[in-house]
Amino acid sequence: MVKSAAFARIKAQVLQVTASIPAGKVCTYHSIGAYLDVMPRHVAYILSQLDPTAKLAYPWYRVVGGDGTLGVVKRGPDGVTLAELLAYEAVQVVGNAVWPDLETHLVPAERLAHGLARQRRPR
Repeated sequence: MVKSAAFARIKAQVLQVTASIPAGKVCTYHSIGAYLDVMPRHVAYILSQLDPTAKLAYPWYRVVGGDGTLGVVKRGPDGVTLAELLAYEAVQVVGNAVWPDLETHLVPAERLAHGLARQRRPR
């Protein structure tokens, strides 16, 4: 399916922000969406559709729900779960959420070193 030029631009921006999340830290779909002026579900969709090569290139697993939840079980191309990938980086996951202290690991999109200006989409 061919995507629009706008979708390609937004995808590139989501990946640029995602790539800037340091190991041991997480950002939220909402924070990235607010910074890029897109819906958080668009951020989630873009990251959920990454092919195996892109999943190895970008730390997609460092993006979580606003309450720290991981959502449905997601796996990298090698079968390792999102929770396991976070645990390798010393981000504690209990049940299906970053726990006990999301705030320790949370970095808002505007504080990441991605080099993108805050976006404003035409309405």
